[in-house]
Parts: sequence; C-alpha cells; structure tokens
Amino acid sequence: MAAASTLTVAPAQAVAGDPATDNLYAFTAKIDIGGVRACSGALLNNQWLITAASCFVDDPAKAGTLTAGAPARKSTATIGRTDLTGETGEVREIVHLVPRQDRDLVVAKLAAPVYGIGLLHPAATAPVEGEALKGAGYGRTKNTWVPDRLHAASFTAGTVQDTTVNIDGTPVCKGDTGAPTFRENDGRLELVAVTSRSWQGGCLGSEETRTGAVAGRVDDIRTWISESTASTLTRWKLQMVTRTSTGLYHTIRDSNGDWTGFGDVQKAAGTVQDVSYAADAAISGKNYVFALGGDGRVYQANRRATGGWEAFRDITNEIGVLPGSTVRIAVTSTGNGLALVALSGGRVYHAVQDPAEKWSSWGDVTGKLGVLGNATEVTVSQTSGGQTHIGVVADKKAYHGLRNADGTWSGWGRVSNLPTGLDAVNTMAFAGTGSDLQIILSSPTGDIKHAIRSADGSWGTFGNFSGKLGPHQPAVSMDAAAVDGEFQAAVLTADGRIKHTLRHANGKWDALDEPTGYPGTATMVAITGSTS
Repeated sequence: MAAASTLTVAPAQAVAGDPATDNLYAFTAKIDIGGVRACSGALLNNQWLITAASCFVDDPAKAGTLTAGAPARKSTATIGRTDLTGETGEVREIVHLVPRQDRDLVVAKLAAPVYGIGLLHPAATAPVEGEALKGAGYGRTKNTWVPDRLHAASFTAGTVQDTTVNIDGTPVCKGDTGAPTFRENDGRLELVAVTSRSWQGGCLGSEETRTGAVAGRVDDIRTWISESTASTLTRWKLQMVTRTSTGLYHTIRDSNGDWTGFGDVQKAAGTVQDVSYAADAAISGKNYVFALGGDGRVYQANRRATGGWEAFRDITNEIGVLPGSTVRIAVTSTGNGLALVALSGGRVYHAVQDPAEKWSSWGDVTGKLGVLGNATEVTVSQTSGGQTHIGVVADKKAYHGLRNADGTWSGWGRVSNLPTGLDAVNTMAFAGTGSDLQIILSSPTGDIKHAIRSADGSWGTFGNFSGKLGPHQPAVSMDAAAVDGEFQAAVLTADGRIKHTLRHANGKWDALDEPTGYPGTATMVAITGSTS
C-alpha cells in the first residue's frame, strides 16, 4: 500500500462491501452537506457524531482550514436508518462543528438528541499492523452509483502512523468520507479510526486497481473528543461499583455516555478482606461505598466530589452486629442522609445515617412486616415523598415493603401476584424517579421485566426489559438508579458482562451500552446517581 501522502484525495469515500443486516451498525450516519456532498459518520453519544473534517470544506485537500462553528451549508444526519428507503432511525440537523487540526476529523453536534440507537465509543488502544478491522458506510459501491443501504466492510490495518492508519481490503469509494473503522473487542465494537481518503480501486466508474485507504486514528485523542463534546454535559453522573474475581472497582459515566476507566477502590480507600458484596449511594457529589467483608462486618468508604477517597472504616459497632449470616446489603440516598438495608439470617434490617453522618442501630424490618421465608435478595430506594421502598426476593417471589416519611411501615406487598409474566424471580432492583418507583425483575431463565409504581400505589404494565439488552444470559446481579430524573439500570449476566441502559424522562429508552475494562470476572454490580 502506498504511503498516505501519495494517495489521491477523493471528495468522499464509502465502503463497497455487502449490505449490512438491518440495524447492524446502526450507529453509522448518512450525512448530507447542503445537497452537494454526502458523507458518513458515527454516533459517539446522543447528540454528537464524529466524521471527517474534509466533508465540510470546498476543497477536501484542505481539511485543516475548517473552523469551529456552524457548517457553511445546511447539513443533516440520518442515523439508525440502515435502509434509506425506510422510516426508522432519526434525522437531525448538524448545528456545530469542532474540527481537529492535526488530522481529518471533526465532531459534529446535532440539533437535538437521538434515542434508542447504539453508540460507538472510541477505542483506548492503537490499531496494530495486520489487525483485522471492520467498517460501515453509505455511497457508491462496485456496482451501484447511489446505494440506498448501509454497506459493511472488512479491512486489514497497514502502516500505523502518529495520526493515521492505512487500511486495505473492501474498496473505499466516492460517496462517504467519514465512515467509521472499528474493531470487535470481546464481543463489543469500538471505533478505531475515521476514513479520510482512498485510491478507490474496485469502485464503480474507477479504473484504479489499488484499494488502500487512509483513516484518522481516534485512540490517542479520546480526551480531546470528551472535551470537544462537553457543551452538552450536565452536572449529573452515574457512579458504578463492581465486585470482580480480583477486587472492587469503580467507574463513572457522564451524561454524554462516556465511561471513565475502572479504578481500584481498595487501592484508593484501603483493603477490606474477602468482600462478598457492595453497594453505593450518593448525596450530591459525594458517593458512599459500602462493602460487606468476609467477616460479616459492614465497611464504609466515601468518594469526594473532587475524586479523592476517604478510607474504609468499620461501621458495625455503630449499627450493631446482626444475627446469622449477612448475605446482602443495599443503600439509598434519602436526600441529606442514607438508608441502609441488610439481609441476614433470612431477615431484613434497616439503619439510617443522618446529615451529620451518624448512624442509627439496625431496626428489624421483618419483625414489623413479617417473615418472608427464604430471602435471598434485597433492594432499596426512596421516592420524592420521603418514602423508602424495600424490595425482597424470597422463595423466588418478589415483595415490596414501605417505610413512610413519618417512620411508620406498610406491610409486605407481593409483587409476584401482579401480572409480571414471570413464574419465578431471582433478582430485582428499585429506583425512585420523582414520586414514581421504577422496578426491574429478573427470572432465573433470563427474562427481565420493567414496571412503574405510581405515588398512589398503582402499578403499571410490566414491559419487556430483556429486549433492551439484546441477546443475553440470565442476570445474576442488577441495580438501578435515578440520574437527573432518568431511570438507569445495570445488569450483570451469567457470562460476566455488565449491560447498561436508561429510560429518559420522556419514556424513550437508550440502546444497550456495555462498560468494559474491569479486571477479572464481574460478580455483582451497584450504581447510583450523583452531581459530582
């Protein structure tokens, strides 16, 4: 393959491979620039695309002359419509460009967010010469001048330079500069580079035989991408803790959908021997992380809004020693305090931390509400009326209990008596969004349902949550959280994969997202919303 500097510059490139299966690579965007040029791009988050800067200048050889701001010509992006003759997906105007000066790349802001379409996150590692890569794009192929379907491609990485990677394989043709080049990493796709220019060999109307192309790398500019798309960030974040076969780890997801790397909690906050379970809840920007040690004692560490950690401390002497074996803990914010629940010896217990961070002793919830049998899972959340909702799975049935704002308790309600569509329940999670309680229930065979309990105590329809996750193994751990009025859920499946999705306040769901990079095999997951 010739060096990048010797490649002819084409005003647009696309992959000339086979049509993509419906909804496969739906993150790929068809971009129209003023009706005079077509390009491709990839959806980074709900409101930003990445594509080639050369799409937006009159002379594609002068991509470096593009300046930040609105496109010179009205530009629109069609996203999630792999068949352009259909009506699926979304169409959005591109309203702002932020170009990269050292390579043919630009991030493009959409006029409004898009929902329900998978994102393509930038890779963290550079391509390697000889590596197998994939691509997707619209435009001319080997036998069609203006195709109406997304096409998939296969490439091999060639020379890797400071800002670019040479690719060869499926012809890259006129029609779509900016097409994403990506790899599959443990079953997940990640963006490696963005197509810039090609020889166009094998394309309809071209007599060239060389099929190589050049693409701009993204692995080394992930920080720039995050900073350049920060104008749509809110102050809200999701914080996640996961216990794995090698320890306890923490990550943060911002409102643009970008995840930080997983940090070692015990390296930052001290060691708890043989952590068996963990939970977390935030008050404003401070995240309180709880670990159940192998000794049955409860430990608490705090992550400050600034990112530093306060070390784990044993709070068992403050809240009391529970009889029996403590197998689960869960925690929720009460606004200016915390409510901690535990499952020990088949009974449910409850303690509260006040605004001064002083703990009450354990109270016996089971003694107030009744014995449930073989209890195995517990969850807790608060709604805006000051009510604390406790959920318990016992004998493969789901139950709901309620602590009112005045401290009184309402008896167990059997959620499994509702038309959930599940014969058995193995785990569940609660999250309070305003005055509503949102719930997910999982069966041992892998079916997962979602419903909303209104402030008046009525339950909505139990919908199919499994469909939000795509094909998956049964859930072994789940948690949910309210983040800026949105319902966010994390599901850990039996194969050790963490799957995340969210329901916006307008009722629309985001596509599946999977955080990666945690050491070892995940065994449980906990999440909370914060304003850090």
